[in-house]
Amino acid sequence: MAQTGAEQLAKKMEGEVKRLAPQAVIRNDYSSYKDDGVDIYVYAPRKVADMLRGRLKGTLDTELRRVKGIRARLLMEDIENMTPEAKKKYGIPA
Repeated sequence: MAQTGAEQLAKKMEGEVKRLAPQAVIRNDYSSYKDDGVDIYVYAPRKVADMLRGRLKGTLDTELRRVKGIRARLLMEDIENMTPEAKKKYGIPA
């Protein structure tokens, strides 16, 4: 089965996050869109979140220009401010 443009973008962003910050957790959510978009949630420690946001924003913009017709949002969350219940829900070590 062929991947949609949104799935390709999510896979590329996942690889980029793991390369830049191995301790970060990424979650992709396609439910807000039909087949043409993705919400990318990145959970990272505060000290790397700002650096990660800047680098990923450039990559995301480049990919959105390259693959026409898809929508994506990049959302960052600070792991240190998350509740234990949220950490457990997303599989983040406490």
